[in-house]
Amino acid sequence: MAAGVTHGLVVHYFGTYRSVVSAVLQRANERQRARIRDRMRAADGIPHVLPVMEELFRALVDEKYVRLWAWAMLNPEDGQTPSEGLAAFVDAFEDGVRVAFGDRKPPDRAQIEATVLLGLSASYGYALGRRCWLTGLGHDPADPQADESFRAALASAVAIRPAEGTS
Repeated sequence: MAAGVTHGLVVHYFGTYRSVVSAVLQRANERQRARIRDRMRAADGIPHVLPVMEELFRALVDEKYVRLWAWAMLNPEDGQTPSEGLAAFVDAFEDGVRVAFGDRKPPDRAQIEATVLLGLSASYGYALGRRCWLTGLGHDPADPQADESFRAALASAVAIRPAEGTS
């Protein structure tokens, strides 16, 4: 194997392919959450959309990670998926939105959750289909400008703004 260990050793320590995938995703997700926390601290605890999107896209550039994530989502074991920490992320995002809105009426929890889910869905969907879709549109999937354009458009689309007429 490329890692220099036998199949038997992997099975001994992990038991199943699902366990190996879970361990890999857990480590990758921990690194991603740490980077997002660092970005939020750097922005006075306010999770602005663009820096969060940048961190999400950093993880999604790794096609191996995205494929493992997709496999885990499509093959849950006992209903478990690699989404631990999502509620805590939404909590932190909600706190940041409330700070950013100041005296203006902030969106409710349901809108914040929908915004996070929209951003995640679009980001992961793009990561899974980007190579095929960009090629189909006549773009070079290796050109980082395509990813940057999508990320900026998505960040703009999911940005939570005060409702008109609120102060």
